[in-house]
Amino acid sequence: MKLEDIITKYGVPDPSIVGKLPRGGITLDFVGHAEITRILIDIDPLWNWSPVEVVNGRPVINETNGMATMWAYLTIHGKTMIGVGSVRADKPDLDKELIGDFLRNASMRFGICLSLWSKTEWEEHPAPAQPKVDGVVSEQNIERFKAACVEAKLDPNKVAQKAGLLLVGLKDSEMGLLRDTFKAMKNAPPAEPTDKPITNPKELEKAMLKTFGGTVVEPVHTPNVPPKEPNAKASTAQLGKLKALMMAKGFSTPAGKLELATDACKRTITDLSQMKAGEVAELIDVLDPQ
Repeated sequence: MKLEDIITKYGVPDPSIVGKLPRGGITLDFVGHAEITRILIDIDPLWNWSPVEVVNGRPVINETNGMATMWAYLTIHGKTMIGVGSVRADKPDLDKELIGDFLRNASMRFGICLSLWSKTEWEEHPAPAQPKVDGVVSEQNIERFKAACVEAKLDPNKVAQKAGLLLVGLKDSEMGLLRDTFKAMKNAPPAEPTDKPITNPKELEKAMLKTFGGTVVEPVHTPNVPPKEPNAKASTAQLGKLKALMMAKGFSTPAGKLELATDACKRTITDLSQMKAGEVAELIDVLDPQ
């Protein structure tokens, strides 16, 4: 295989090898160390990597503000690219995790699994097959969508509104509709403005909820202080704020609230009172970033 053929064959990973990594109440798409290694062997059985610097037989690892980093080189078919691995410094298998993160980072520079990193997948790559379980779209994919909208001079909220969707709690099965709407709006001829555009975020949110028949509830914007005991039972005040935010974001039915909570906690929630203080705080941050 030639270097220029890598992105064509491996730029979009097989959905069966894409994992979900829970982080902060949302999920991030990733391909694991073993699968990246298998791809590298398939591309070039003689591939290799080497750290930028070695001291006493061990790659140099730098630690700053609780994060550990390791810089190294990856060589495929004679071409060498630099990459970096970074993980929390308190990881029990620090060396192994740094190598795995470095291989994902450096492989991306050759085009391997590039769609997991690049916003251009919204236009150039087909959507991956839908998973059997219809989960919530990761924050990483939402940010790619927003970046593509900015480049196309589109308002991401208006694109979602045109598709009849809300970005908060967006499902994997709804991504195809969102992508099609984005392409249609990007390629549409410019229209003469008939109404004064809504620029105030709060007014835009009210207009969206009114369009979808939702109930507008103004959340109380008090600081979301991290709980001292994340694993303790959520307080009545916490749950009250969470319910108000859910209503404000269009989750007006009990089933909708429980579905959102279940997705965020990665476990079945049959009553919001089952949530822990840390879980409630993370979901509040997702719904209403301060």
